[in-house]
Amino acid sequence: MNGAGPSRGTRTSRAARAARAPRASRAKGVACAVVLVIGLLSAGAATGMAYLSHPLGPWDHQSYDHIQLFGTIGLSFALLTAPLAVLAVARRWLRLWWIVPCVLVTVAAWGRLTVIYPAR
Repeated sequence: MNGAGPSRGTRTSRAARAARAPRASRAKGVACAVVLVIGLLSAGAATGMAYLSHPLGPWDHQSYDHIQLFGTIGLSFALLTAPLAVLAVARRWLRLWWIVPCVLVTVAAWGRLTVIYPAR
């Protein structure tokens, strides 16, 4: 060989890598989607439980504790899944709309803990 061009082994390995790249990217996207769905369903369920707790009055400390607990759990799950969603969208494993549920659940959980928290 005169060294003018790539060897045959290099061409086949590049072709094999090019063929594997979409499959690897798709697998990463599916893995991220599964983790995001589980995290967002957990965050949504906890946030929903926080919204379903209604205190009977200022003496009903158990309901206030439930709102605080489930709101915190929902916000924690939402904040844990948000970086994964941003990473997956930035790497183009997932589409941009995957950030919308993260934002909605985060705002809903934060709202229940702060703005929509019942007065004592």
